[in-house]
Amino acid sequence: MSDSDYWENAYESGEYKHWEFSYPSPELVALAAARMLRGNASILDVGCGGGTDAIFMAQNGFRVTGVDISVAALRIAEKRAEEALTEVDWRRGNVLELPIDDESIDFVTDRGLFHVIEDYDRPRYASELFRVLKKSGRILIRGASRESAQDRFNPITEEAIDRHFSASRFKRGPILPIPLFSVEGFIDARIVMLQKTGHFETHRNSAVGKPNNVH
Repeated sequence: MSDSDYWENAYESGEYKHWEFSYPSPELVALAAARMLRGNASILDVGCGGGTDAIFMAQNGFRVTGVDISVAALRIAEKRAEEALTEVDWRRGNVLELPIDDESIDFVTDRGLFHVIEDYDRPRYASELFRVLKKSGRILIRGASRESAQDRFNPITEEAIDRHFSASRFKRGPILPIPLFSVEGFIDARIVMLQKTGHFETHRNSAVGKPNNVH
């Protein structure tokens, strides 16, 4: 089963409820409460799943795009946004080839995506986020701190972050402990903020930021 098939099946079958969360991520709530992002900031939620974080950020006045590889996940997210009377730009796509224009994003939020990406794909993940971020744009990554035999997490470590987010492209903040909550409890996780310092030079056509239909 391919990665896309796995995630599609997880959201169609209801398996996603194992990692579902009922409230927006506390760290995003804190950022919004402290007004750490300007009011018209463009936010990208990679691996947005059922859309809880993306919807919260949109409700607080940000321009939000949610990207997920699963059509079923985006349908759930779209329905929730409609019920919340909130607009989010939902797009189907892979974080390794984002349907987002070059240097168009102020802030990327990743809750639990980086920790399911294998080492051989992590350079592409970092390159894509570098491409879509504006100069001085930031990434907030949260994910498991250690491997789990059951969930097969690829943990967030200082070595992994420094290897894939080079100092020539990003300035890294401290990697700190944090609980990553779901409706079934929490896992021991790590959080890190990265800021883009390098400049992206276009070597190919800019990604066309047209959403794929999720209906």
